[in-house]
Amino acid sequence: MNSEISRLEFAKSLALEAGKLAQDMRTKASNGFIKSKGLQDFVTEADREVERLIKSRIAAQYPDDAFLGEEGGSQGDSTSLWVVDPIDGTANYMRSLPDWAVSIAYCENNIIQIGVICAPDMGNLAWAKLGDGAYVDDKPIHVSDCADPAMALIMLGRSSRRSVKSYLGVVAAIFDANMEYRRNGAATIGLLAVALGRAESYYEAHVNAWDALAGILLVNEAGGTCNHDGITAFLECGSKILVGNGHIDARMQAIIDLS
Repeated sequence: MNSEISRLEFAKSLALEAGKLAQDMRTKASNGFIKSKGLQDFVTEADREVERLIKSRIAAQYPDDAFLGEEGGSQGDSTSLWVVDPIDGTANYMRSLPDWAVSIAYCENNIIQIGVICAPDMGNLAWAKLGDGAYVDDKPIHVSDCADPAMALIMLGRSSRRSVKSYLGVVAAIFDANMEYRRNGAATIGLLAVALGRAESYYEAHVNAWDALAGILLVNEAGGTCNHDGITAFLECGSKILVGNGHIDARMQAIIDLS
């Protein structure tokens, strides 16, 4: 078994373990933990505890690798880098809505090699390895073949770094184009929806690396397209992102340009 496959199996197992920990912590919260500590304290502790688990497992298995996480920032300067969001979609998570996920990406020299998304409440484990396709629960997945904007579903994210007015401009332009949109509050789940063929596009004006890198590889390996500022930019300060099924990308780009 080569090192890349080994890392993939490691990442899949780790994502499942992290997702189970997050679920267990939420169960603890429903039994009075939130009342004693406060909701925001609980969410912060859950994020940090799940990230600590992931980080410690990676450090034990691959001690020379670098790490970038949402909660703890970056550590190490190796060209072998793990990029992690312990719980993407915390507002959904704490309300027991299913649209949240653990996201784990592995990069070498700023090229995404492995992407894993575990959506525990959906019962899904999605993964991709560069050049080997994308899978959910070990079944191959592919973006949709919808080419009719009137039949397309657009997933949107809203960044706090961009104005509400600019976001609403995109929403209005989508409506004017007779297209449907949804916002579920988790970039990982929006990207996964495109990779699964359940939506035709995902757009967000700014998203961080830990929210997006695993999903970008999934979309690419599922036959989709990804437009962003580059992985180096993502790792430094985040990026805009537009992913699609390859059939309505130009229409979505025109909508973004006009909004």
